Amino acid sequence: MNQKNLENKLGEIRHLLSHLHGEVTALEQSYSQILLVLQRVEGVANTDDLTGLLRRRTFFKKWQNLLKECQRLGEDSGVLIIDIDFFKRINDTHGHPTGDEVIKRIALLLKQYESPTCFVSRLGGEEFAIAAHGSDAELLGMAEMIRRRAERLHGPVVGSDGKPLSNIEWKCTVSVGMASTRKSGSEATRLLKTADEALYDAKKKGRNQVSAA
Repeated sequence: MNQKNLENKLGEIRHLLSHLHGEVTALEQSYSQILLVLQRVEGVANTDDLTGLLRRRTFFKKWQNLLKECQRLGEDSGVLIIDIDFFKRINDTHGHPTGDEVIKRIALLLKQYESPTCFVSRLGGEEFAIAAHGSDAELLGMAEMIRRRAERLHGPVVGSDGKPLSNIEWKCTVSVGMASTRKSGSEATRLLKTADEALYDAKKKGRNQVSAA
């Protein structure tokens, strides 16, 4: 092969490599865009629209993993169920926009407790759950702190036009039920049922308090 033919062949190879590089770059960009869309879809599927907290199904999955890990290490954990007191009254008195604002403020309060070993979920409506690693005393301490901080929350009532009314404020309280692996075992469904019974007890005793199973 003479030099001219060799140069022509090399030119064709360079052109082909340049074309392939462009194709690979385009594929990488498309893959990145698809991955980003999938991550967003997964985030929407896993989190509650109003609060940004975990949905019930995702919460249970993470909680069961936490329970297994605590069981393996021989450490305690538990669950809190938090319910906004007289929430229907808030909606009926001030309207659903204000009710949504109260839910968002409680969610923001609970979100501050999130960590690799503490998961927060909106179970539905005005009910939330926290699953956390820790002793009974630590869980009760967290529950009481949440109750006290919720008691101090307040804000302007939102009008039908979505704007705050300057002369009316909402306030709220929460009731909390607690169940721990030390007393109730490490089965997630049983723990949730036990915490729910403790929550009912807190409501029966007058609300705005913490009750432990």
